[in-house]
Amino acid sequence: HQDGVLKYRQNYEIINPPDVGVDISKIVLTARSGRAALKHRLAQLGYVAPSEKIERVYEEFLKVADEKKEVSDENLTALMQYA
Repeated sequence: HQDGVLKYRQNYEIINPPDVGVDISKIVLTARSGRAALKHRLAQLGYVAPSEKIERVYEEFLKVADEKKEVSDENLTALMQYA
């Protein structure tokens, strides 16, 4: 679903978030998140990387996600520095 939301939010978000008291909707990164969600969050953090690096980061991301359940921006920053 995260990839679908990124491609066309209206398919999944039928109610405007502010209408229910949420400033913005946020994609939470977990072990179920795919590469599209990871790339999206990395881009939000200012990282643009070649596909090969994204693959390495994604493999490590899944390990962190299995351990922590939710991957934070700080976790992603560390992954980008060491991958």
